Amino acid sequence: MKSFVLATLFIIGTGSSFGQNINDNKVSFSFIQLPSVKIDEDYSQYSMTVLHSYAEANEDSLSVFEFRKQAALQQFEIAAVNYIQLRDSLERMHLRNLATWEKQRNAGALTATGQPIPKPNPPVFPQPPIYPNIKAPRLHSEIDDAAVTTAIKLQGYEVGENEIVITVTLLPMRDIRIKETKTGNGASTKYKYVCEYVLPIMLTLETPSQGILMQNILFENKKTYKMKDQKSKYDHQIYMREHANTFYNELERQARQEVIRATNTYLNEEVGFIKKTRKTEIYSVKKFKNYDYSDVTRAYSATVLALNLVGNDRDHSGAEDKLDEALAMWNEIMLESNTYDNKARINDKISAMIQCNIAEIQMWQSKFGEANATLDIIQNAGVLKGKNHAKSVRSFYANSETRWNVNY
Repeated sequence: MKSFVLATLFIIGTGSSFGQNINDNKVSFSFIQLPSVKIDEDYSQYSMTVLHSYAEANEDSLSVFEFRKQAALQQFEIAAVNYIQLRDSLERMHLRNLATWEKQRNAGALTATGQPIPKPNPPVFPQPPIYPNIKAPRLHSEIDDAAVTTAIKLQGYEVGENEIVITVTLLPMRDIRIKETKTGNGASTKYKYVCEYVLPIMLTLETPSQGILMQNILFENKKTYKMKDQKSKYDHQIYMREHANTFYNELERQARQEVIRATNTYLNEEVGFIKKTRKTEIYSVKKFKNYDYSDVTRAYSATVLALNLVGNDRDHSGAEDKLDEALAMWNEIMLESNTYDNKARINDKISAMIQCNIAEIQMWQSKFGEANATLDIIQNAGVLKGKNHAKSVRSFYANSETRWNVNY
């Protein structure tokens, strides 16, 4: 038993002496994201028009309000005339009754029991009509054009005239609903409130030669706005009675700011040239007593240098030579790859991580077919770290390929 344990420890120790460790180097570098909708290269300037569609909704609400006021006033006037006529009729009838009573009293007439004839009671008049109180509509707040044009900028283009025309149509807020949720018990009971709403924007982009390239209504999904918690639902009702106008104005202000920012993001994701930061891992090998990995270190340094150049040009042309150099260095190292011997200098684990580096370079060289083929090799190699890396970058590579194919 003792000899078995010693043998096992020897095997583990021997195996670990050949266990090269990977350096997971987190690398960040900038790049220019290409648009998914291509604008003619002849255009370099854009102008923006802001349409206040919510103002039309305000006018419609005021028109309906005026119609309701007129209809209610008309009904009130009719009810007032009917009331006056009924009251007059009752008063006349009462006066006739009084006249009859007075004549009988003066003639000394008595009731069957010998009592004087009682004076008639006055009539019970109906309630007079109440003048209608029609609640004024809640109107959408006015928004300056500058609040839109300063928040929405088309990256990669300058402000100008007669080229790219962007139209931002501010639509009215709708489907506003306050929802209540009761939590806790006893003294810890709380009533939580959120306000649901929909606040869409229409975004249109066109050029003189291409016509309309984009015309979308954005943000038609429900959004929520957190309201003040209360210890009683009646406290909430008091709060809304006292602060309703302030609440709805603040809701609309924040919601408008949010959708305008989101519109800027959407516009640039679709047609802008955005400067973005790519964060990924480029792998190297830690020093190991049995092997020299200085060539891996040099290839890693060359790769980082090349990747830091890709953001200088939309097509990465300024980084082309350095990317080629780095790729050649990795390919030279991979000639020594031996995935069947885990004691080899470039074993299966190191081979997989080098191929992750190669795939990243190929992607920035716009060799997307080769990059995907390299990822397939990594995922089929069985090295878990490599498989996870390949899985994590596929969507970015696919998105980059789609955008590249649109523009080149």
